[in-house]
Amino acid sequence: MKLKEIFEFLKTFPGIFYSLFLIVFFPLFIFFSLQFTISRFEKNTNSTLQTEALSIAQIFSQFSQDFFSQPEKLQEKVFQIQKENPNLKQVRILKKEGENFKILASQNPEEVGAILEDPVLILSWAKNEPVANLVFDQNKKERIWKVTNPIKNSTEEKIGLVSLGLSLKETDEILTALILKTFFLMILGILICIFLVFQHTRLFGYVNLFLKMKEAEKAKNEFIRMATHELQSPVTNIKNYVLELKEILSPKLNEQEKKFLEVVEVSAKNLSDLMADILQVSRIEQEGLDFAPQILDASKETEEIVKNFEIQAKQKNLKLIFEKPKEKVLILANPYRFKEVLNNLLTNAIKYTFEGEIKMETKVDFSKKRCYISVEDTGVGISAENQRKIFEKFFREKRKETSGIPGTGLGLWLIKEIMRRSGGDIFFESREGKGSKFTVYFPLVK
Repeated sequence: MKLKEIFEFLKTFPGIFYSLFLIVFFPLFIFFSLQFTISRFEKNTNSTLQTEALSIAQIFSQFSQDFFSQPEKLQEKVFQIQKENPNLKQVRILKKEGENFKILASQNPEEVGAILEDPVLILSWAKNEPVANLVFDQNKKERIWKVTNPIKNSTEEKIGLVSLGLSLKETDEILTALILKTFFLMILGILICIFLVFQHTRLFGYVNLFLKMKEAEKAKNEFIRMATHELQSPVTNIKNYVLELKEILSPKLNEQEKKFLEVVEVSAKNLSDLMADILQVSRIEQEGLDFAPQILDASKETEEIVKNFEIQAKQKNLKLIFEKPKEKVLILANPYRFKEVLNNLLTNAIKYTFEGEIKMETKVDFSKKRCYISVEDTGVGISAENQRKIFEKFFREKRKETSGIPGTGLGLWLIKEIMRRSGGDIFFESREGKGSKFTVYFPLVK
């Protein structure tokens, strides 16, 4: 492949740089992250083991002062503590002997009585404080915390030294295993990144497919919007002409002819409602609706909406009840979306209720900063098996009681989407044959 062709390929698929970046960055990120973790772990472990070694040396010093004049007892205690702590190495109880130190008791009985010349022992004796050094045992190939601690009598006078070593072998084995895993993960990361590069061409295919699907979806929504707009005008004309015909010809028409006109009128209205809902769905999906919130008086707005439905409720002999809050309730909501939600809820309640009442209620929960508005009816209700589908697009429950009720199956989906984008939500409870209660909530003004 020529240099120009390589350049054209990279220009066509610039995302390949992302994969190449991953091959370098991802393994290095894993490596340095784990190295940092291991380093911190090692540092903390060393500090913890140093503290442990100093504590053990302090314990040795405390009991050694009681048995300092009894070497046999000291030897027994050394064996006992070393047996309980297998990580202890080179445990010695020493007594000052001139410029050097004599071993009174030791983990190795053969060296009892020997004289030691060790600068660390002299330093601890001179400073009268514990001294800890991290050393590496060449013979056993392990790191050891060597600690020297003065032994004092009851008058705080120095009488000897405790010298011991605490092995870090187990800790170092864990660290070694962790380092091996680090390199394994790094190699695995490199292999994964290389695999991603090989799959990149296919991924570009998926990206192109996704973009084409998105364009097709956009074109579909645009067509629906355009077609709906174009259909609205003739449907509106049909509705208007039907109303004119009914007014002009009503005295001359027989019952069957009047029924025909009513069917045309209802059909035109249903078609108009369907187009309005589809257009609203298209606007929501294309982010074309205004959801900018304003401060609204929920009780006042709700009361006005209820008044607009009084005639419809009266025509069906339904009792429409509104319990107005005693005080002003200020919420954050877009006024058009607020009215759209409540209009839909009341329309459904009246549509699916044949007798009884419809009750709208407003409640405030100051702890959650929410205003709840519910619409409760004594209508046909929703069956248990269909309740989980109620917010799906175009879903309508097919039952004998609802077969003659017109609708698009989009109203509740629209409410759900509007509430979700308005910072609220909708929920409901329903019993088949008993009625339903739908509740929405809006955020209160802070």
